[in-house]
Amino acid sequence: MRGIQLTQYVKAPHELRVTELPDPKPGPDDYLIEVHAAATNFFDILQIRGKYQHQPPFPWVSGAEFAGIVLATPANSENPKFPVGSKVFGATQGAYATKAVAREVNMLPVPEGWSFNQAAGLFVTAPTSYGALVVRAGVKAGDYVLVHAAAGGVGLAAVQIAKAFGATVIATAGTKRKLEVAKSFGADHVIDYRDEKWPEMVKKLTPKGRGVDIVYDPVGMVDKSTKCTAWNGRILIVGFAAGTIEKVAMNKVLLKNISLVGIHWGQYAVHEKETVVTVWQGIMKLIAEGKFRGTEFTDREFAGLEAVPDALKALGGRETWGKVVVKVPQEGASRLRTLRSSVPGLSVAAVATFSREIKPYKCDIHTINKRRMHHKVVIIGSGPAAHTAAIYLARAELKPVLYEGFMANGTAAGGQLTTTTDVENFPGFPEGVTGQDLMDRMRKQSERFGTEIITETVSKLDLSARPFKYATEWDPDTVRTADAVILATGASARRMNLPGEDKYWQNGISACAVCDGAVPIFRNKPLVVIGGGDSAAEEAMFLTKYGSHVTVLVRRDKLRASTIMARRLLSNQKVTVRFNTVAVEAKGDEKGLMSHLVVKDVVTGKEETLEANGLFYAIGHDPATGLVKGQLETDAEGYVLTKPGSTYTSVEGVFAAGDVQDKRYRQAITSAGSGCMAALDAEKYLAELEDAKLGNL
Repeated sequence: MRGIQLTQYVKAPHELRVTELPDPKPGPDDYLIEVHAAATNFFDILQIRGKYQHQPPFPWVSGAEFAGIVLATPANSENPKFPVGSKVFGATQGAYATKAVAREVNMLPVPEGWSFNQAAGLFVTAPTSYGALVVRAGVKAGDYVLVHAAAGGVGLAAVQIAKAFGATVIATAGTKRKLEVAKSFGADHVIDYRDEKWPEMVKKLTPKGRGVDIVYDPVGMVDKSTKCTAWNGRILIVGFAAGTIEKVAMNKVLLKNISLVGIHWGQYAVHEKETVVTVWQGIMKLIAEGKFRGTEFTDREFAGLEAVPDALKALGGRETWGKVVVKVPQEGASRLRTLRSSVPGLSVAAVATFSREIKPYKCDIHTINKRRMHHKVVIIGSGPAAHTAAIYLARAELKPVLYEGFMANGTAAGGQLTTTTDVENFPGFPEGVTGQDLMDRMRKQSERFGTEIITETVSKLDLSARPFKYATEWDPDTVRTADAVILATGASARRMNLPGEDKYWQNGISACAVCDGAVPIFRNKPLVVIGGGDSAAEEAMFLTKYGSHVTVLVRRDKLRASTIMARRLLSNQKVTVRFNTVAVEAKGDEKGLMSHLVVKDVVTGKEETLEANGLFYAIGHDPATGLVKGQLETDAEGYVLTKPGSTYTSVEGVFAAGDVQDKRYRQAITSAGSGCMAALDAEKYLAELEDAKLGNL
């Protein structure tokens, strides 16, 4: 067979390769499937980079959702549910291949009249949305339902399900195209969530401004949604696509009698198997009645396994809607031909009518890339420094482009603040603000004034000649240019390089408690934090919400944390602080998860093995200057050197702001201030550059 097999982690999808592989060997309970379509998911991107909570042992084939034909039934089954030749869809590890093995419990029949591409994206999105809206929230005729990220896979499923039950649907999305798509799938009203007043706009669309009955939230917008939720409303917590666990003002939940309702569809197969059957019966009924259709992204076709990298790139760049599906292995066939052949007797006119339901929209990545190959100024980063610079430059009508990165340095867009629960010292927020909320506001303000924000990581930067040249991680062969560059890449959490660290990284070891602390593998388990400063104290106290107990390892005989933070830490009954202690080695279990940590007393030299299912580093940061190593002057620790009182670096036209050049203060407010300085310095530089050009005419 052919497939995308990994023998080591990759940095980006473009590094994936299709190779000839042995056919998979089905176990006694496995079906052998000929894969005809594979759907993409964000966790696929994380998994190939080694950043997902489930990492199979090497070598393994990537991909999870599929649709195809049964080639062989389980050896242990005398009466298999799906005979050879059956068209099925489902989920299994290894979907990015021409053949895969899957269990019966993870498979369903392709709905009559559906293509493989349409069915491939159904297994995760449809039951999640049906389970949330119908089982958990009890949606009914007359309800007003707010669906966030409505143009995503689960979002479009939620829109259709809510409409099928007679609800009025208000959809939010972040681009004009995505709003159009949400509308075409049945949303009654659409709102751009980038408008700060969206909660007020939602309320105005409800009877007498009472608010919505149900909020469907796969993003992490619960707190703001409470502002437009009706009395006795239900807020469905479906996911955290924004990248952080948000803080919710519970007083609003209390005053409005709001119910916060979680939905973890994957666990229904463990705890409520009968509900799984009921949910799928309901979905199939809606499909049969014509009330639910596939959510396959159709603005661009992805055909052949070789198209998987481009499909993942488009998904990760948030350029798509619905489910991005790759057709396998019939490469090059058009979507119209696939649709027509999958429905016997379907006329050309019918196909054309179906295709017009969603307006054509050219979304070729390479065409988009060629639109703007040169910019006056490029900002690299996504934190307070980057967005403050963007706001000032956009207001100066310099049309900045900001590359916020995709999990650059292992951090979500927004920088280190996205891993901070509460920010209480940023002016203008007397009640405090979450780090994620603060960065969301900054991002929206940048966009409001015209900043072009691209969710890709700049991987190459050549400062040897003007204009400066750069390329991105996911499109390394396309070289773009800029007259000026603002470097605001920040700093990344420091790692210890312990024995076992690479093996258990993201399988028990993390550098971000706020990001990962709520992951199931850490719940009610003993956890360890390494560090003695404020960050270590904050992370340890945060982890007490999830772990059974938290042990803090401090190399020295006292804490470096501030007096108030140290007092809070030492008085917490779920925390034990061990001084003069260092970590020696991380060990794990047969599942590939960390289970124990070997520690050593630096005074006595005695070693001890602690039970620890989680290890969190809080030992400082390193500046993210790898992009300019050898090109800009830095200090001994790697921080970019700037001229006193400015953000000018050693290369004219390149400016540095934020933690990448500040190892002393490292605060959100000082980063924002330096971002303002960088913008003003860059504006002055560009004006002088323009004057010089005019002088040479």
